[in-house]
Amino acid sequence: MQKKLLTILNTYWRSVKDHAKAKLERQKHRTVLAIYQLLADLITNAAIVIGMLFVIFLTSITLSFALSIFFGSHVMGFLAATLCLTLAALMIVWKRHFVERYFAGLTIVRYFEKREEQHKRG
Repeated sequence: MQKKLLTILNTYWRSVKDHAKAKLERQKHRTVLAIYQLLADLITNAAIVIGMLFVIFLTSITLSFALSIFFGSHVMGFLAATLCLTLAALMIVWKRHFVERYFAGLTIVRYFEKREEQHKRG
């Protein structure tokens, strides 16, 4: 009787131990996945920011040369482009609350879309 009880307890102990190991392994994989997704998001966002800065730079150069042709002087064209870009920057500063809300909303929407996608995958 005692031997039978001991084998049942050993079997139960092994199953509990295996279940705990499986849970730890699953949690480890989830953690690694979360870290890599965060890293991928960081790299993607950095690439987007660099691309946007490149676009802004090229747009400002194009605007400067276009205004230079319009005014007939490179100095006047670049000055007008600088004033236009300064005005745009000031409008962003003045409407900072709206800009922050817009980008925060985009970030929150992306977060919940990713969570929903993860729930669909299982």
